[in-house]
Amino acid sequence: MKRSNKTRNLKIATRISIATLASIITSVVMVIAAILIFRSLLPDIYGISRVESNEYSIINQLQWAQTISSINRELADNGSDEVIKEDLSGITKSISELGSKIYISKNGKKYFANTEKNEIKALASTITDTSGKRNMYYYGKNGLVIKSHIKTQNGKFAINIVNPNYTVSDYSLRNSLQSFKLLFTGRSGFMILMALLIIIVSNLIMSLITSRTITAPIKKLSDGANEIAGGNLDYHIDYDSTNEIGVTVKSINDMTDKLKYSIERQSEMAQSRKEMTAGIAHDLRTPLTSIKGYVEGLRDGIANTPKKQERYLQTIYSSALDMEKLLDELLTLSKLESGNTQLDLIKIDINEYLTEYLAEKENKWQTGNITIKYSGPNIKSKAYVMLDPNRFSRVLNNIISNAVKYSSKARKPAINISLEIYDKSIIIAISDNGIGISEENLKHIFDIFYRADQARTRVHDGSGLGLAVCKEIVELHQGHIWATSKEGHGTTIMISLNREDA
Repeated sequence: MKRSNKTRNLKIATRISIATLASIITSVVMVIAAILIFRSLLPDIYGISRVESNEYSIINQLQWAQTISSINRELADNGSDEVIKEDLSGITKSISELGSKIYISKNGKKYFANTEKNEIKALASTITDTSGKRNMYYYGKNGLVIKSHIKTQNGKFAINIVNPNYTVSDYSLRNSLQSFKLLFTGRSGFMILMALLIIIVSNLIMSLITSRTITAPIKKLSDGANEIAGGNLDYHIDYDSTNEIGVTVKSINDMTDKLKYSIERQSEMAQSRKEMTAGIAHDLRTPLTSIKGYVEGLRDGIANTPKKQERYLQTIYSSALDMEKLLDELLTLSKLESGNTQLDLIKIDINEYLTEYLAEKENKWQTGNITIKYSGPNIKSKAYVMLDPNRFSRVLNNIISNAVKYSSKARKPAINISLEIYDKSIIIAISDNGIGISEENLKHIFDIFYRADQARTRVHDGSGLGLAVCKEIVELHQGHIWATSKEGHGTTIMISLNREDA
């Protein structure tokens, strides 16, 4: 069963503080319990529940103290006088057998006694001076005198005990010291040792519990770090907490995810560079091969007529233009990707801009037998965007050129440009009726040097950089570009731009 999150989320400093406090409380509770048990068993353990001798010793003094305490407790009882007196007879039996005289009064009147008041008073005065002393415990060579008073709900009691046979000798003192030593080096020493052992064991248990709550997640952390260091970047350390270890585990898991993504990204970029290098080499080799072949034809006299020579020279010139165009697009893309390109942005009405753009290009497309239709909003509709007209013109040129290059041979090329205006954005859609793009190829059309037709035999049919340049320019405008297509029916390129206030 899993522990609650409240326990798992405790900070290490809090855990240690709680463990220390719990250890102290546990130790105190256990020692108090041991003392209470010891106290309840003390009379039986040390044989002090009854007086056994008229000779002074530490044990004997404890026995007398225990006897007086028992008498006091009995007098404080709320039972009947008959029951109390019967119990007092049992308590005082041992001291009576040793010759002790007992007189207990209640509210100044005789309550329980084995002698008379005057007799015990006279006997006490022969042992020591009892005048003016409310309570006293006298242990002397010529006898013992005890006077004690207690006030209860039943009344005021005075306890007087005198034993003329009690003695204190030098031997008794030596025996008392020996008994005192034995008391604390024997059973009492054992009890003290037990108390110390209880404290040690309780602290040890609490330390082990605390250690386990700290070392277990640290071991998970260590094992996870070893897995990750071994190259297993799919490994996630399973420890969910908000304490210091939990925060560290989360950071390591996040770092592993980012490292994995970085490595995958670097691998993709390395593969992209390889493909780009191959694409550049391929697309440059084609016009270079053409130039080389036709130059050799001129040099070797194969082009032996003015008309043939003119055709050779035109082919060389066209191939040189293809190379120039390729290098120009490469340079443009490089500048765009490096972030060094600055746009000349102006606020412009996009509807008016598209109308003027199409009017400017109309003659060129009519000559090329291409139908282009603009489905814009009402001429009075205004939608302002921040635009670099020259850069954005290149986007439109590249998209339309692509549509023409991949038109269907079965029908006349037709391109439709539409504009939709929304509260926060505008969307330009450029649709053609060409051969379309497969779903597999569609997601790659904005990649560098990507062409659905992988033959790459004619550079003038497209370098594979046009749409990549479009993507970079649109994103510099804080816009977004995407495509939809259906094979055999055509492709639609869509561009969204942020709309500006008028």
